[in-house]
Amino acid sequence: MTLHTEFFDIHPTKHFWVDIYHLMNSIVQPRPIAWISSVSKTGKVNLAPFSYFNICSMNPPIISNSIFFNRDGSEKDTLKNIKATGKYVVGTVSFQAANKANTSSAPYDHGISEFQEANVQPILRGPGEPPFISESPVQLECELHQTIPLGEGAGVGTLVLGNVKTIHLSTQFKDIEWQKGIAPEMMGNVGRMGEDFYAKTTDVFQMPRATVNK
Repeated sequence: MTLHTEFFDIHPTKHFWVDIYHLMNSIVQPRPIAWISSVSKTGKVNLAPFSYFNICSMNPPIISNSIFFNRDGSEKDTLKNIKATGKYVVGTVSFQAANKANTSSAPYDHGISEFQEANVQPILRGPGEPPFISESPVQLECELHQTIPLGEGAGVGTLVLGNVKTIHLSTQFKDIEWQKGIAPEMMGNVGRMGEDFYAKTTDVFQMPRATVNK
């Protein structure tokens, strides 16, 4: 194992935020991807992937997403919708669906359906309800818990905390013991890396959790 004992320093406040953005994205990786389906007050649906995504509590289950402002300083439609309705759905992104998820990330004009542009089949759930994503085998039906603005303008995120009200599993998992989790190879998720790189999560290894003898 290589030991690292000498370092040079980078102070974020002394550099352009986009340069720090690229560096941080290459450091904090692989990142799970939340494919978020939301709907506006007027019934317009939106679909977009976000890789600043994680679990932050478990009893009750709460997930976190950080949604950045657009480069022009405006709020993304996903954030607007979640704040307006308090509802959203998070789908998983598999290797098979990665290209569609990437297509749905494009900066389409307001009112354009990312479902249609990315050729993603929505599963409609009634008026005012964000659709499920048929390409995702797991849907987390969420209710807004809290938004925490971290500032305003380009490069600034808003932390979105959501209560996971219902976990919807595809019937392809009906014969597993879900209480023990879903095997990585059954999920086939991808992770976001730096720049335009992604990682498959099929190359895995097991390592028992460390314990202390008492």
